[in-house]
Amino acid sequence: MEIFGPIPSRRLGRSLGINNIPPKSCSYYCTYCQVGPTEETEVELKHFFGSEHLVTQVTERVQQLREKGEIIDYLSFVPDGEPTLDVDLGTTIDQLRPLGVKIAIITNASLIWHPEVRATLKKADWLSIKIDSVNPKIWQRINIPHPSLKLNDILDNILSFATEYNGTLVSETMLVKDRNVDEESAHEIANFIHRLNPKTAYFLIPTRPPAIS
Repeated sequence: MEIFGPIPSRRLGRSLGINNIPPKSCSYYCTYCQVGPTEETEVELKHFFGSEHLVTQVTERVQQLREKGEIIDYLSFVPDGEPTLDVDLGTTIDQLRPLGVKIAIITNASLIWHPEVRATLKKADWLSIKIDSVNPKIWQRINIPHPSLKLNDILDNILSFATEYNGTLVSETMLVKDRNVDEESAHEIANFIHRLNPKTAYFLIPTRPPAIS
């Protein structure tokens, strides 16, 4: 299902979800992922559903909801994988703008060093980025990234991106037992978030069966 909702969201109000990525096309294999295991991590941007297909579905759904008098606060890219792997994401956002609904993206930020991804993320009105650890060893254990990714590069680019971004930036940290909940990890994450200065920092715990128990 590429379009779902609208669903009530504590962060975004009434959110119409857009799943622009097939299940588990991701740059991470997060141990806590509720979608299931990632067969093979990837970092190459490519075409998935295509912007025309998604825009048609979203437009039809928005029109249906408006005819019923229902309110939509955000169109939210919250796929079953990493949304920025979609090379058509920026074009899709541009083509959705005439609907007059704000755009949200939830990303693991692993590709924020990529110029095209960076430009695309700047198009979002609301952006959530993942910061589960700032320690490379712990990051490897929690997020199991694609081998080509380097945590320090990602963190540096997150900080520089934040100085250029004009929308609402929030961070999201999943607290994982025996991984990033010790005092040292907590201080490291808190210090980085302080430097980032997001509008809100969200801390979560896994509530559904994880990919790796």
